Amino acid sequence: MSKESNKSVILGLNGWQERGHNASACLMINNKIVAFAEEERFTRKRYSYDSLPILSTAFCLAEAEVNVDDIDKVVWGWDMPKIYKMRRGKFLLSEKEILGKIFPKDLYQYKNLPKLEFVNHHLAHAASAYRVSGFNNASILVLDGQGENSSGTLAFGKNGDIMVVGKIPVSFSLGYMMEAACRFLGLRTSDAGKLMGLAGHGKKANVFDNLVLNKNGYSFKNFSDDKKLIGRELDEQGKVIEQWLTYLRKKYKFDIKKNTLFNISKGALAAKIGFNQKHKDFALSVQKTLEEVVIHLVKLVISKSGSRNLVIAGGIGLNCTTNGRLVSEGWANDLFVQPAANDAGVSIGAALEISYRIYKQQPQKLDHIYLGPGYSDEQIEKELKRLKIPYKKVKNIHQVAAKSLSEGRVVVWFQGEMEGGPRALGNRSILANPKMRSMHNVVNEIKSREDWRPLAPSILEENVSDYFETGGISPFMLQAHRVKKEKVSEIPAVVHRDSTARYQSVSKKTNSKYYSLIKEFYRLTGTPMVMNTSLNIDGEPLVCTPAQAIKTFYLTAIDCMAIGNFWITKNEN
Repeated sequence: MSKESNKSVILGLNGWQERGHNASACLMINNKIVAFAEEERFTRKRYSYDSLPILSTAFCLAEAEVNVDDIDKVVWGWDMPKIYKMRRGKFLLSEKEILGKIFPKDLYQYKNLPKLEFVNHHLAHAASAYRVSGFNNASILVLDGQGENSSGTLAFGKNGDIMVVGKIPVSFSLGYMMEAACRFLGLRTSDAGKLMGLAGHGKKANVFDNLVLNKNGYSFKNFSDDKKLIGRELDEQGKVIEQWLTYLRKKYKFDIKKNTLFNISKGALAAKIGFNQKHKDFALSVQKTLEEVVIHLVKLVISKSGSRNLVIAGGIGLNCTTNGRLVSEGWANDLFVQPAANDAGVSIGAALEISYRIYKQQPQKLDHIYLGPGYSDEQIEKELKRLKIPYKKVKNIHQVAAKSLSEGRVVVWFQGEMEGGPRALGNRSILANPKMRSMHNVVNEIKSREDWRPLAPSILEENVSDYFETGGISPFMLQAHRVKKEKVSEIPAVVHRDSTARYQSVSKKTNSKYYSLIKEFYRLTGTPMVMNTSLNIDGEPLVCTPAQAIKTFYLTAIDCMAIGNFWITKNEN
Protein backbone atom coordinates (compact mmCIF):
# COMPACT_ATOMS: atom_id res chain seq x y z
CA MET A 1 0.00 0.00 0.00
CA SER A 2 1.29 3.48 -0.75
CA LYS A 3 0.58 7.00 0.43
CA GLU A 4 -0.84 7.79 -2.99
CA SER A 5 -3.90 5.72 -2.08
CA ASN A 6 -5.01 8.60 0.21
CA LYS A 7 -5.75 6.18 3.00
CA SER A 8 -5.14 7.14 6.61
CA VAL A 9 -3.32 4.45 8.56
CA ILE A 10 -3.22 4.80 12.34
CA LEU A 11 -1.49 2.43 14.74
CA GLY A 12 -2.69 2.51 18.35
CA LEU A 13 -0.42 1.02 21.02
CA ASN A 14 -0.35 0.08 24.68
CA GLY A 15 2.47 -1.31 26.79
CA TRP A 16 5.72 -0.01 28.27
CA GLN A 17 9.08 -1.46 29.28
CA GLU A 18 8.78 -0.15 32.84
CA ARG A 19 5.62 -0.65 34.95
CA GLY A 20 3.67 -1.58 31.81
CA HIS A 21 1.06 -4.31 31.31
CA ASN A 22 -1.52 -5.58 28.79
CA ALA A 23 0.60 -4.58 25.79
CA SER A 24 -1.44 -4.52 22.57
CA ALA A 25 -1.70 -3.03 19.10
CA CYS A 26 -4.63 -1.87 16.98
CA LEU A 27 -4.52 -0.80 13.33
CA MET A 28 -7.13 1.45 11.75
CA ILE A 29 -7.44 2.24 8.04
CA ASN A 30 -9.92 4.88 6.88
CA ASN A 31 -11.67 5.04 10.26
CA LYS A 32 -12.15 1.27 10.41
CA ILE A 33 -10.50 -1.16 12.84
CA VAL A 34 -8.85 -3.84 10.72
CA ALA A 35 -6.69 -5.65 13.28
CA PHE A 36 -6.22 -5.87 17.05
CA ALA A 37 -4.27 -8.26 19.24
CA GLU A 38 -2.65 -8.49 22.63
CA GLU A 39 1.08 -9.08 22.96
CA GLU A 40 0.59 -11.94 25.44
CA ARG A 41 -1.01 -14.09 22.74
CA PHE A 42 2.31 -14.18 20.87
CA THR A 43 4.90 -14.07 23.66
CA ARG A 44 2.83 -16.48 25.83
CA LYS A 45 3.59 -14.32 28.86
CA ARG A 46 0.30 -13.50 30.51
CA TYR A 47 -0.52 -9.79 30.86
CA SER A 48 2.79 -9.00 29.08
CA TYR A 49 4.24 -7.09 32.01
CA ASP A 50 6.98 -4.56 31.19
CA SER A 51 6.72 -5.32 27.48
CA LEU A 52 6.41 -3.28 24.32
CA PRO A 53 3.81 -4.33 21.72
CA ILE A 54 6.33 -5.53 19.14
CA LEU A 55 4.76 -8.80 17.96
CA SER A 56 1.19 -7.50 18.12
CA THR A 57 2.30 -4.57 15.96
CA ALA A 58 3.93 -6.95 13.49
CA PHE A 59 0.69 -8.94 13.29
CA CYS A 60 -1.41 -5.84 12.64
CA LEU A 61 0.84 -4.66 9.81
CA ALA A 62 0.95 -8.12 8.23
CA GLU A 63 -2.82 -8.56 8.53
CA ALA A 64 -3.50 -5.21 6.82
CA GLU A 65 -0.65 -5.64 4.32
CA VAL A 66 0.89 -2.29 5.16
CA ASN A 67 4.45 -1.33 5.96
CA VAL A 68 5.99 1.25 8.25
CA ASP A 69 6.15 3.91 5.53
CA ASP A 70 2.38 3.62 5.09
CA ILE A 71 1.61 4.57 8.70
CA ASP A 72 0.49 8.15 9.20
CA LYS A 73 0.64 8.17 12.97
CA VAL A 74 1.49 5.96 15.92
CA VAL A 75 -0.57 6.76 19.00
CA TRP A 76 0.15 5.62 22.54
CA GLY A 77 -2.72 5.12 25.00
CA TRP A 78 -0.74 6.81 27.77
CA ASP A 79 0.75 10.28 28.09
CA MET A 80 4.20 8.94 28.91
CA PRO A 81 5.99 12.34 28.86
CA LYS A 82 3.51 13.62 31.46
CA ILE A 83 4.00 10.57 33.69
CA TYR A 84 7.78 10.96 33.69
CA LYS A 85 7.73 14.73 34.14
CA MET A 86 5.33 14.45 37.12
CA ARG A 87 7.48 11.87 38.88
CA ARG A 88 11.03 12.24 37.60
CA GLY A 89 11.19 15.76 36.24
CA LYS A 90 11.79 14.93 32.59
CA PHE A 91 11.16 12.43 29.81
CA LEU A 92 14.44 11.40 28.21
CA LEU A 93 13.33 9.13 25.37
CA SER A 94 13.04 10.61 21.88
CA GLU A 95 10.37 9.64 19.35
CA LYS A 96 13.05 7.97 17.24
CA GLU A 97 14.24 5.85 20.16
CA ILE A 98 10.71 4.71 21.04
CA LEU A 99 9.62 3.93 17.50
CA GLY A 100 12.95 2.26 16.80
CA LYS A 101 12.04 -0.32 19.43
CA ILE A 102 8.58 -0.88 17.93
CA PHE A 103 9.96 -1.14 14.38
CA PRO A 104 13.40 -2.78 14.80
CA LYS A 105 15.53 -2.58 11.69
CA ASP A 106 16.06 -6.34 11.60
CA LEU A 107 12.29 -6.77 11.11
CA TYR A 108 11.37 -3.81 8.92
CA GLN A 109 12.68 -1.81 5.99
CA TYR A 110 11.46 1.77 5.77
CA LYS A 111 12.50 5.23 4.68
CA ASN A 112 10.88 7.28 7.41
CA LEU A 113 9.37 6.66 10.81
CA PRO A 114 5.78 7.85 11.30
CA LYS A 115 4.77 10.63 13.67
CA LEU A 116 4.27 9.66 17.33
CA GLU A 117 1.56 11.05 19.59
CA PHE A 118 0.66 10.33 23.22
CA VAL A 119 -2.99 10.35 24.33
CA ASN A 120 -4.26 10.71 27.91
CA HIS A 121 -4.87 7.23 29.28
CA HIS A 122 -8.45 7.75 30.43
CA LEU A 123 -9.31 9.59 27.22
CA ALA A 124 -8.09 6.52 25.34
CA HIS A 125 -10.25 4.31 27.57
CA ALA A 126 -13.26 6.59 27.06
CA ALA A 127 -12.77 6.67 23.29
CA SER A 128 -12.38 2.89 23.17
CA ALA A 129 -15.93 2.51 24.46
CA TYR A 130 -17.86 5.60 23.39
CA ARG A 131 -16.64 5.79 19.80
CA VAL A 132 -17.78 2.22 18.99
CA SER A 133 -20.85 2.10 21.27
CA GLY A 134 -23.32 3.13 18.59
CA PHE A 135 -24.48 6.00 20.83
CA ASN A 136 -24.46 9.60 19.66
CA ASN A 137 -24.90 10.86 23.23
CA ALA A 138 -23.70 8.83 26.21
CA SER A 139 -22.52 9.04 29.79
CA ILE A 140 -18.96 7.69 30.07
CA LEU A 141 -17.42 6.01 33.09
CA VAL A 142 -13.75 5.01 33.19
CA LEU A 143 -12.51 3.15 36.28
CA ASP A 144 -9.21 1.31 36.64
CA GLY A 145 -6.08 1.15 38.76
CA GLN A 146 -4.96 4.55 37.58
CA GLY A 147 -4.10 6.74 34.64
CA GLU A 148 -1.47 9.47 34.65
CA ASN A 149 -2.92 11.21 37.73
CA SER A 150 -6.41 9.83 38.36
CA SER A 151 -8.11 6.47 38.93
CA GLY A 152 -11.46 7.35 37.43
CA THR A 153 -12.98 9.70 34.89
CA LEU A 154 -16.59 10.76 34.46
CA ALA A 155 -17.32 12.16 31.02
CA PHE A 156 -20.03 12.93 28.50
CA GLY A 157 -19.95 12.00 24.84
CA LYS A 158 -22.06 14.24 22.63
CA ASN A 159 -22.06 14.30 18.83
CA GLY A 160 -18.56 12.82 18.82
CA ASP A 161 -17.02 15.17 21.38
CA ILE A 162 -15.84 13.81 24.75
CA MET A 163 -16.11 16.24 27.68
CA VAL A 164 -14.72 15.36 31.11
CA VAL A 165 -17.10 16.21 33.98
CA GLY A 166 -15.30 14.61 36.93
CA LYS A 167 -12.11 12.92 38.12
CA ILE A 168 -11.36 10.40 40.90
CA PRO A 169 -7.99 10.68 42.71
CA VAL A 170 -5.51 7.81 42.55
CA SER A 171 -5.74 7.45 46.36
CA PHE A 172 -9.33 6.20 46.01
CA SER A 173 -8.67 3.76 43.18
CA LEU A 174 -11.28 1.01 42.90
CA GLY A 175 -8.87 -1.02 40.81
CA TYR A 176 -6.28 -0.92 43.58
CA MET A 177 -8.98 -1.68 46.17
CA MET A 178 -9.71 -4.92 44.29
CA GLU A 179 -6.00 -5.72 44.00
CA ALA A 180 -5.48 -5.13 47.72
CA ALA A 181 -8.42 -7.39 48.57
CA CYS A 182 -6.94 -10.11 46.36
CA ARG A 183 -3.59 -9.84 48.11
CA PHE A 184 -5.31 -9.85 51.52
CA LEU A 185 -6.87 -13.21 50.65
CA GLY A 186 -3.57 -14.66 49.43
CA LEU A 187 -4.43 -14.27 45.74
CA ARG A 188 -2.44 -12.42 43.08
CA THR A 189 -3.24 -8.77 42.41
CA SER A 190 -4.38 -9.84 38.93
CA ASP A 191 -7.03 -12.19 40.38
CA ALA A 192 -10.00 -9.79 40.51
CA GLY A 193 -11.98 -12.29 38.45
CA LYS A 194 -11.42 -14.96 41.11
CA LEU A 195 -12.46 -12.52 43.82
CA MET A 196 -15.71 -11.85 41.94
CA GLY A 197 -16.33 -15.59 41.66
CA LEU A 198 -15.63 -16.15 45.36
CA ALA A 199 -18.07 -13.36 46.25
CA GLY A 200 -20.86 -15.44 44.71
CA HIS A 201 -20.41 -17.88 47.60
CA GLY A 202 -20.79 -15.17 50.25
CA LYS A 203 -23.82 -15.05 52.55
CA LYS A 204 -23.34 -11.89 54.64
CA ALA A 205 -21.76 -8.65 53.51
CA ASN A 206 -21.20 -5.12 54.71
CA VAL A 207 -20.06 -2.17 52.63
CA PHE A 208 -16.69 -0.96 53.94
CA ASP A 209 -17.18 1.59 56.72
CA ASN A 210 -14.46 3.89 55.41
CA LEU A 211 -16.45 4.70 52.27
CA VAL A 212 -17.90 8.19 51.92
CA LEU A 213 -20.17 8.99 48.96
CA ASN A 214 -20.39 12.66 48.02
CA LYS A 215 -21.52 15.04 45.28
CA ASN A 216 -18.13 14.86 43.56
CA GLY A 217 -17.83 11.09 43.68
CA TYR A 218 -16.52 9.32 46.77
CA SER A 219 -13.57 9.03 49.13
CA PHE A 220 -12.14 6.62 51.68
CA LYS A 221 -11.52 7.91 55.22
CA ASN A 222 -7.95 8.42 56.41
CA PHE A 223 -6.36 7.73 53.02
CA SER A 224 -3.48 9.99 51.93
CA ASP A 225 -4.11 12.51 49.20
CA ASP A 226 -2.37 12.16 45.85
CA LYS A 227 0.25 14.84 46.59
CA LYS A 228 1.64 12.71 49.40
CA LEU A 229 1.59 9.54 47.33
CA ILE A 230 3.34 10.65 44.18
CA GLY A 231 7.08 9.98 44.21
CA ARG A 232 9.59 8.64 41.70
CA GLU A 233 7.71 5.44 40.89
CA LEU A 234 5.79 5.61 37.61
CA ASP A 235 2.55 4.67 39.40
CA GLU A 236 1.15 4.63 42.90
CA GLN A 237 -0.07 1.03 42.94
CA GLY A 238 2.10 -0.15 45.84
CA LYS A 239 1.32 2.81 48.08
CA VAL A 240 -2.44 2.66 47.57
CA ILE A 241 -2.52 -1.11 48.10
CA GLU A 242 -0.58 -0.68 51.34
CA GLN A 243 -3.17 1.85 52.57
CA TRP A 244 -5.87 -0.72 51.91
CA LEU A 245 -3.97 -3.54 53.59
CA THR A 246 -3.54 -1.39 56.71
CA TYR A 247 -7.32 -0.83 56.81
CA LEU A 248 -8.20 -4.46 56.09
CA ARG A 249 -5.81 -5.90 58.69
CA LYS A 250 -7.40 -3.77 61.40
CA LYS A 251 -10.96 -4.57 60.36
CA TYR A 252 -10.79 -8.28 59.49
CA LYS A 253 -9.16 -10.74 61.88
CA PHE A 254 -8.89 -14.04 60.09
CA ASP A 255 -6.13 -16.32 58.94
CA ILE A 256 -5.45 -17.42 55.40
CA LYS A 257 -4.30 -21.01 55.11
CA LYS A 258 -2.17 -21.17 52.01
CA ASN A 259 -0.33 -24.39 51.29
CA THR A 260 2.41 -24.28 48.68
CA LEU A 261 3.61 -27.71 47.63
CA PHE A 262 5.83 -29.09 44.92
CA ASN A 263 3.71 -30.74 42.23
CA ILE A 264 5.96 -33.51 40.97
CA SER A 265 3.82 -34.25 37.90
CA LYS A 266 4.14 -30.63 36.71
CA GLY A 267 7.60 -30.02 38.09
CA ALA A 268 6.46 -26.76 39.69
CA LEU A 269 5.20 -25.23 42.89
CA ALA A 270 1.43 -25.23 43.33
CA ALA A 271 -0.38 -23.10 45.91
CA LYS A 272 -3.78 -23.97 47.34
CA ILE A 273 -5.80 -21.65 49.54
CA GLY A 274 -8.46 -23.01 51.87
CA PHE A 275 -11.28 -20.45 51.91
CA ASN A 276 -13.91 -20.65 54.65
CA GLN A 277 -17.22 -18.81 54.90
CA LYS A 278 -15.60 -15.74 56.50
CA HIS A 279 -13.33 -15.36 53.48
CA LYS A 280 -16.28 -15.75 51.12
CA ASP A 281 -18.27 -13.17 53.07
CA PHE A 282 -15.29 -10.81 52.88
CA ALA A 283 -15.16 -11.23 49.11
CA LEU A 284 -18.86 -10.39 48.97
CA SER A 285 -18.25 -7.27 51.07
CA VAL A 286 -15.60 -6.15 48.58
CA GLN A 287 -18.03 -6.76 45.72
CA LYS A 288 -20.86 -4.89 47.45
CA THR A 289 -18.55 -1.93 48.18
CA LEU A 290 -17.56 -1.82 44.52
CA GLU A 291 -21.18 -1.95 43.40
CA GLU A 292 -22.19 0.79 45.83
CA VAL A 293 -19.54 3.13 44.44
CA VAL A 294 -20.15 2.33 40.78
CA ILE A 295 -23.92 2.80 41.05
CA HIS A 296 -23.35 6.13 42.80
CA LEU A 297 -20.95 7.25 40.07
CA VAL A 298 -23.38 6.18 37.36
CA LYS A 299 -26.14 8.26 38.94
CA LEU A 300 -23.72 11.16 39.26
CA VAL A 301 -22.45 11.10 35.68
CA ILE A 302 -25.98 10.72 34.30
CA SER A 303 -27.13 13.71 36.36
CA LYS A 304 -24.28 15.77 34.89
CA SER A 305 -24.65 14.59 31.29
CA GLY A 306 -28.38 14.05 31.02
CA SER A 307 -27.85 10.87 28.95
CA ARG A 308 -29.02 7.49 30.22
CA ASN A 309 -26.96 5.69 27.59
CA LEU A 310 -23.94 4.43 29.51
CA VAL A 311 -20.53 3.27 28.32
CA ILE A 312 -17.85 1.80 30.58
CA ALA A 313 -14.14 1.14 30.11
CA GLY A 314 -11.19 0.43 32.39
CA GLY A 315 -10.47 -2.77 34.29
CA ILE A 316 -13.49 -2.34 36.57
CA GLY A 317 -15.63 -2.70 33.45
CA LEU A 318 -14.77 -6.42 33.50
CA ASN A 319 -16.76 -6.89 36.73
CA CYS A 320 -19.75 -8.71 35.26
CA THR A 321 -21.75 -8.76 38.49
CA THR A 322 -21.71 -4.97 38.72
CA ASN A 323 -22.57 -4.60 35.04
CA GLY A 324 -25.49 -6.96 35.51
CA ARG A 325 -26.88 -4.83 38.33
CA LEU A 326 -26.62 -1.67 36.25
CA VAL A 327 -28.83 -3.30 33.62
CA SER A 328 -31.22 -5.36 35.78
CA GLU A 329 -31.93 -2.50 38.19
CA GLY A 330 -32.36 0.04 35.40
CA TRP A 331 -29.62 2.49 36.38
CA ALA A 332 -29.09 3.11 32.67
CA ASN A 333 -31.34 2.67 29.66
CA ASP A 334 -28.63 0.99 27.63
CA LEU A 335 -25.11 -0.20 28.46
CA PHE A 336 -22.04 -0.75 26.30
CA VAL A 337 -18.86 -2.11 27.89
CA GLN A 338 -15.68 -2.20 25.84
CA PRO A 339 -14.88 -5.95 25.43
CA ALA A 340 -11.17 -5.25 25.98
CA ALA A 341 -12.03 -3.00 28.92
CA ASN A 342 -8.65 -3.49 30.57
CA ASP A 343 -5.55 -1.64 29.42
CA ALA A 344 -5.26 -3.76 26.29
CA GLY A 345 -8.22 -1.77 24.97
CA VAL A 346 -6.47 1.60 25.11
CA SER A 347 -4.60 0.78 21.91
CA ILE A 348 -8.04 0.68 20.29
CA GLY A 349 -9.08 3.89 22.02
CA ALA A 350 -5.92 5.76 21.12
CA ALA A 351 -6.38 4.88 17.44
CA LEU A 352 -10.09 5.73 17.56
CA GLU A 353 -9.42 9.13 19.12
CA ILE A 354 -6.94 10.21 16.45
CA SER A 355 -9.08 8.78 13.67
CA TYR A 356 -12.03 10.83 14.90
CA ARG A 357 -9.93 13.99 14.79
CA ILE A 358 -9.23 13.27 11.14
CA TYR A 359 -12.67 12.18 9.97
CA LYS A 360 -14.99 13.89 12.49
CA GLN A 361 -17.12 10.79 12.23
CA GLN A 362 -17.66 7.85 14.55
CA PRO A 363 -17.01 4.36 13.12
CA GLN A 364 -19.68 1.69 13.12
CA LYS A 365 -20.78 0.05 16.36
CA LEU A 366 -18.44 -2.70 17.51
CA ASP A 367 -20.54 -5.85 17.40
CA HIS A 368 -17.65 -8.32 17.51
CA ILE A 369 -13.96 -8.39 18.42
CA TYR A 370 -12.74 -11.22 16.20
CA LEU A 371 -9.80 -9.11 15.05
CA GLY A 372 -6.81 -11.36 15.69
CA PRO A 373 -5.01 -14.00 13.62
CA GLY A 374 -7.08 -16.52 11.65
CA TYR A 375 -5.93 -19.68 9.89
CA SER A 376 -7.11 -21.42 6.72
CA ASP A 377 -7.78 -25.15 6.51
CA GLU A 378 -4.65 -25.43 4.39
CA GLN A 379 -2.52 -23.85 7.12
CA ILE A 380 -4.11 -26.00 9.83
CA GLU A 381 -3.72 -29.22 7.86
CA LYS A 382 -0.07 -28.44 7.18
CA GLU A 383 0.49 -28.12 10.93
CA LEU A 384 -1.39 -31.35 11.67
CA LYS A 385 0.71 -33.24 9.15
CA ARG A 386 3.94 -31.72 10.46
CA LEU A 387 3.09 -32.91 13.96
CA LYS A 388 1.85 -36.29 12.69
CA ILE A 389 -1.57 -35.79 14.27
CA PRO A 390 -4.29 -38.22 13.07
CA TYR A 391 -7.38 -36.31 11.93
CA LYS A 392 -10.53 -36.41 9.82
CA LYS A 393 -11.73 -33.61 7.59
CA VAL A 394 -15.52 -33.26 7.86
CA LYS A 395 -18.09 -31.20 6.00
CA ASN A 396 -20.23 -30.16 8.96
CA ILE A 397 -17.84 -29.71 11.83
CA HIS A 398 -20.50 -27.99 13.92
CA GLN A 399 -22.72 -31.08 13.78
CA VAL A 400 -19.92 -33.43 14.77
CA ALA A 401 -18.91 -31.18 17.69
CA ALA A 402 -22.51 -30.67 18.87
CA LYS A 403 -23.14 -34.44 18.92
CA SER A 404 -20.01 -35.03 21.00
CA LEU A 405 -21.05 -32.26 23.42
CA SER A 406 -24.52 -33.78 23.76
CA GLU A 407 -22.88 -37.09 24.67
CA GLY A 408 -20.85 -35.52 27.47
CA ARG A 409 -17.50 -34.98 25.81
CA VAL A 410 -15.36 -31.88 26.29
CA VAL A 411 -14.44 -30.23 22.99
CA VAL A 412 -11.79 -27.76 21.82
CA TRP A 413 -13.40 -25.27 19.40
CA PHE A 414 -10.73 -23.45 17.38
CA GLN A 415 -12.24 -21.42 14.52
CA GLY A 416 -11.81 -18.21 12.55
CA GLU A 417 -10.04 -15.10 13.81
CA MET A 418 -8.91 -14.95 17.43
CA GLU A 419 -11.05 -12.83 19.72
CA GLY A 420 -9.62 -9.88 21.64
CA GLY A 421 -10.17 -9.19 25.33
CA PRO A 422 -10.09 -11.56 28.30
CA ARG A 423 -13.20 -13.62 27.44
CA ALA A 424 -13.28 -16.55 25.02
CA LEU A 425 -16.10 -15.75 22.61
CA GLY A 426 -16.41 -18.93 20.58
CA ASN A 427 -13.29 -18.93 18.41
CA ARG A 428 -10.67 -20.07 20.92
CA SER A 429 -12.86 -22.00 23.36
CA ILE A 430 -13.24 -25.15 25.42
CA LEU A 431 -16.85 -26.28 25.24
CA ALA A 432 -18.92 -28.68 27.34
CA ASN A 433 -22.51 -29.70 28.06
CA PRO A 434 -24.17 -27.25 30.52
CA LYS A 435 -26.93 -29.76 31.27
CA MET A 436 -24.51 -32.13 33.01
CA ARG A 437 -23.69 -30.94 36.53
CA SER A 438 -20.43 -32.90 36.53
CA MET A 439 -19.07 -30.76 33.70
CA HIS A 440 -18.46 -27.89 36.11
CA ASN A 441 -15.86 -29.88 38.04
CA VAL A 442 -14.55 -31.72 34.97
CA VAL A 443 -13.73 -28.50 33.08
CA ASN A 444 -12.34 -26.71 36.13
CA GLU A 445 -10.05 -29.69 36.74
CA ILE A 446 -8.96 -29.73 33.09
CA LYS A 447 -7.93 -26.09 33.41
CA SER A 448 -6.45 -26.47 36.94
CA ARG A 449 -8.99 -23.95 38.22
CA GLU A 450 -10.41 -23.87 41.74
CA ASP A 451 -13.65 -25.85 41.97
CA TRP A 452 -15.55 -22.85 43.40
CA ARG A 453 -15.04 -20.77 40.28
CA PRO A 454 -18.05 -20.43 37.95
CA LEU A 455 -18.16 -21.34 34.27
CA ALA A 456 -20.17 -19.46 31.70
CA PRO A 457 -22.68 -20.27 28.94
CA SER A 458 -22.92 -19.13 25.34
CA ILE A 459 -26.58 -18.87 24.38
CA LEU A 460 -28.41 -18.18 21.14
CA GLU A 461 -29.25 -14.48 21.08
CA GLU A 462 -32.96 -15.11 20.50
CA ASN A 463 -33.26 -17.38 23.56
CA VAL A 464 -31.73 -15.11 26.23
CA SER A 465 -35.10 -14.05 27.68
CA ASP A 466 -36.15 -17.70 27.99
CA TYR A 467 -33.40 -18.37 30.53
CA PHE A 468 -32.59 -15.08 32.26
CA GLU A 469 -34.78 -12.83 34.38
CA THR A 470 -33.17 -9.67 33.04
CA GLY A 471 -30.53 -8.74 30.51
CA GLY A 472 -30.51 -8.85 26.77
CA ILE A 473 -27.86 -8.75 24.08
CA SER A 474 -24.46 -9.41 25.67
CA PRO A 475 -22.05 -10.51 22.91
CA PHE A 476 -18.89 -9.96 24.97
CA MET A 477 -19.78 -12.01 28.09
CA LEU A 478 -19.59 -8.96 30.36
CA GLN A 479 -22.87 -9.11 32.30
CA ALA A 480 -24.07 -11.56 34.94
CA HIS A 481 -27.82 -12.04 35.31
CA ARG A 482 -30.08 -14.23 37.40
CA VAL A 483 -31.19 -17.48 35.82
CA LYS A 484 -34.93 -18.13 35.90
CA LYS A 485 -35.83 -20.51 38.71
CA GLU A 486 -37.46 -23.02 36.41
CA LYS A 487 -34.31 -23.19 34.27
CA VAL A 488 -31.68 -23.68 36.99
CA SER A 489 -32.04 -27.46 37.08
CA GLU A 490 -31.75 -27.65 33.29
CA ILE A 491 -28.27 -26.03 33.13
CA PRO A 492 -26.63 -26.76 36.52
CA ALA A 493 -23.04 -26.65 35.19
CA VAL A 494 -23.20 -22.92 34.37
CA VAL A 495 -25.32 -21.52 37.23
CA HIS A 496 -23.25 -19.89 39.96
CA ARG A 497 -23.96 -20.32 43.67
CA ASP A 498 -25.86 -17.00 43.68
CA SER A 499 -28.14 -18.26 40.85
CA THR A 500 -26.53 -16.02 38.21
CA ALA A 501 -24.63 -16.75 35.03
CA ARG A 502 -22.27 -14.61 32.98
CA TYR A 503 -23.56 -15.40 29.52
CA GLN A 504 -22.49 -14.60 25.98
CA SER A 505 -25.32 -14.02 23.52
CA VAL A 506 -24.40 -15.41 20.10
CA SER A 507 -25.80 -14.14 16.82
CA LYS A 508 -25.66 -15.67 13.37
CA LYS A 509 -24.46 -12.36 11.95
CA THR A 510 -21.29 -12.07 14.01
CA ASN A 511 -20.29 -15.74 14.38
CA SER A 512 -22.27 -18.02 12.08
CA LYS A 513 -20.17 -21.14 12.70
CA TYR A 514 -20.45 -20.94 16.49
CA TYR A 515 -24.13 -20.06 16.16
CA SER A 516 -24.66 -23.17 14.02
CA LEU A 517 -22.95 -25.36 16.62
CA ILE A 518 -25.19 -24.08 19.43
CA LYS A 519 -28.24 -24.37 17.17
CA GLU A 520 -27.39 -28.03 16.47
CA PHE A 521 -26.83 -28.69 20.19
CA TYR A 522 -30.28 -27.14 20.75
CA ARG A 523 -31.81 -29.52 18.21
CA LEU A 524 -30.19 -32.51 19.88
CA THR A 525 -30.82 -31.60 23.52
CA GLY A 526 -33.56 -28.98 23.70
CA THR A 527 -31.16 -26.47 25.32
CA PRO A 528 -29.96 -23.47 23.24
CA MET A 529 -26.60 -23.02 24.96
CA VAL A 530 -23.22 -24.61 25.57
CA MET A 531 -20.68 -24.15 28.33
CA ASN A 532 -17.82 -21.95 27.07
CA THR A 533 -14.49 -21.21 28.70
CA SER A 534 -11.18 -19.99 27.33
CA LEU A 535 -8.85 -22.31 25.46
CA ASN A 536 -5.82 -22.19 27.72
CA ILE A 537 -4.42 -23.83 30.81
CA ASP A 538 -3.68 -22.23 34.14
CA GLY A 539 -1.17 -19.40 33.93
CA GLU A 540 -1.21 -19.14 30.12
CA PRO A 541 -2.95 -16.64 27.84
CA LEU A 542 -5.69 -17.66 25.43
CA VAL A 543 -4.21 -19.73 22.61
CA CYS A 544 -3.59 -18.03 19.29
CA THR A 545 -2.13 -20.49 16.79
CA PRO A 546 -3.05 -24.04 15.70
CA ALA A 547 0.16 -25.36 17.27
CA GLN A 548 -0.76 -23.79 20.62
CA ALA A 549 -4.26 -25.28 20.41
CA ILE A 550 -2.85 -28.73 19.64
CA LYS A 551 -0.41 -28.47 22.54
CA THR A 552 -3.18 -27.50 24.96
CA PHE A 553 -5.40 -30.31 23.69
CA TYR A 554 -2.76 -32.98 24.27
CA LEU A 555 -1.60 -31.58 27.62
CA THR A 556 -5.10 -31.79 29.09
CA ALA A 557 -7.93 -34.29 29.50
CA ILE A 558 -10.04 -32.68 26.78
CA ASP A 559 -11.72 -35.37 24.66
CA CYS A 560 -12.02 -33.94 21.15
CA MET A 561 -10.90 -31.04 19.03
CA ALA A 562 -12.64 -29.18 16.19
CA ILE A 563 -9.90 -27.12 14.57
CA GLY A 564 -11.05 -25.51 11.36
CA ASN A 565 -12.90 -28.31 9.57
CA PHE A 566 -10.73 -31.04 11.08
CA TRP A 567 -11.91 -33.40 13.81
CA ILE A 568 -9.44 -34.99 16.21
CA THR A 569 -10.01 -37.44 19.04
CA LYS A 570 -7.46 -38.98 21.36
CA ASN A 571 -8.64 -42.56 20.96
CA GLU A 572 -8.36 -42.56 17.17
CA ASN A 573 -5.85 -45.01 15.67
